[in-house]
Amino acid sequence: MTQVLRAVATAAGTPLWHRLISPHALPKITTASATVQRRSAHARPQRALRLPREVEVEKKNEDDEEKKRSRNERKKEAREAVRWGMDLASFTVPQIKRILQVAKLEKEVFEAVILVKKLGPDVREGKRRQFNYIGKLLRDAQPDLLGALIQATKDGDQSRFQSLADSVKSVDEDPEVELDESESELDHEDSSDHIILATKWYGGFINKDIQISNEVYSIDSVEFDRQELRRLVRNVHSIQDRQIGGDENAGEKAALVAANKSLNRFLISVAKRLSSSPDVIL
Repeated sequence: MTQVLRAVATAAGTPLWHRLISPHALPKITTASATVQRRSAHARPQRALRLPREVEVEKKNEDDEEKKRSRNERKKEAREAVRWGMDLASFTVPQIKRILQVAKLEKEVFEAVILVKKLGPDVREGKRRQFNYIGKLLRDAQPDLLGALIQATKDGDQSRFQSLADSVKSVDEDPEVELDESESELDHEDSSDHIILATKWYGGFINKDIQISNEVYSIDSVEFDRQELRRLVRNVHSIQDRQIGGDENAGEKAALVAANKSLNRFLISVAKRLSSSPDVIL
């Protein structure tokens, strides 16, 4: 057998063991293939510059977390503004006027707070919506200043209140005189029949009270645009229904504030003309 193997190897021209370890048996590397390998070696580090998917996912999660914190912060501010409205409604009219004057808030806030004070305990839904409306108006206030003014009023701390008022230079040198002068005016405004009447109408329209609606639309002693009133009421209800359905955003909130403001002004205007009519006894 050994002789046979040697014969085969000799016939091939090369010993068998030489052929097994011969460098010629290894794959040949040409100049072109070496160049390609060098280029590949230089190109590999560039792949590491690409943003890994894990980093992209992490960045997206951070963005989502930031948006969530922003939404939570806005909700917190909204709840705080509603609580301010409830606190304001618990004060006397002169106290409300004085706080809003120092905080430099618009007349619409005062009218909205006075209106909710007039709503009875049976108008729960109307009060809830009115407080939400007041809260939206109060979001433009300076939170630290308004919160401090409300707390000072709760505590009966007149010196603290006066210090806050002086810091914004929005009251006279003798605030007590100003308060005394305004009390009679505000008490008169608070007891005005047209304010009470407009408040009742507003609560009825907000709660879709048919009896109140019929009462207002049947008024014939003063002229007013019934089509405009229907449009204002329909606009408020439409926005409220969308928000109940979950379609609440910054645009809808601003639209509801404007719609409530327009309806309030219209009803107060009609009630004031009605109360001043010589043929009407409220």
